[in-house]
Amino acid sequence: MSENDTSNNDDAGSEVQHEAESQGWVPKERYRGNESDWVDAETFVKRGREILPILRKNNENLVKDLNQTKEELKQFREAAEEFKKFQRESYERKTADYERRIQEIKESRAQAISDGDGQKVNALDDALDEAKEDLKEAKQAVKDVVSVPEAPTPTSIDPNLQTWLDKNTWFGEDRRMTSIANGIGESLRLEFPGLKGQAFLEKLDEVLTDEFPNRFGNKTKGSTSSRVESGSGRQGRGNSNAQSYDNLPADAKSACDRFVKQKLMTREQYVADFDWS
Repeated sequence: MSENDTSNNDDAGSEVQHEAESQGWVPKERYRGNESDWVDAETFVKRGREILPILRKNNENLVKDLNQTKEELKQFREAAEEFKKFQRESYERKTADYERRIQEIKESRAQAISDGDGQKVNALDDALDEAKEDLKEAKQAVKDVVSVPEAPTPTSIDPNLQTWLDKNTWFGEDRRMTSIANGIGESLRLEFPGLKGQAFLEKLDEVLTDEFPNRFGNKTKGSTSSRVESGSGRQGRGNSNAQSYDNLPADAKSACDRFVKQKLMTREQYVADFDWS
């Protein structure tokens, strides 16, 4: 071997050692770990060149997942706010409908009294009581939507919540699923402000099961609704061919799709509550 070859090899070895040391490698005499774990500079650099692309790809995937979670949570919040506005307008329309209905019944009752039709008066009295009850429910629903209470900070953890946390150990550990669960919980509080404790957790489990069946398994889907919330009260809107999802305006159809995607309501409920006037 010539003197030049030896010099080149020394230079290459020096460059490799310098690269290894910049990445944390130390000579064997300065190594403080298990002696069997120590490797020479060339092996250390080679391993680094093989592992770094993998780490870089993993980091890229983590950032991608985090950004996706942020976007999903943003969509949850935006849909929840939009849904809250839609609900308020729907309940306000129902309130106005019930008030008109009550006025019509009163006028018909006055006419029946004038005509001396006692049987009709009795029937209108019953209808008036029902309409007043519906009006009371609709007004309360407007209040609930306008001022959805914030979840209180408990001084001690609720036993039902603790049981749920013990069963769902992923909550708080899996950041993506935790964010999604929190977003679902926020939308449920908007849709069902009176749903609390064990009933709330069961509804949360139901939505999680529907959204992620492979992870949470199949469960029998329950039903949580009210006459006012579902738009299925006695004075609900009729189901005509003109009032259908296909006939919704483009912007309303988009809103409906967002609400259905976030499991805030069904397509049928949106069509029933939509302002067709």
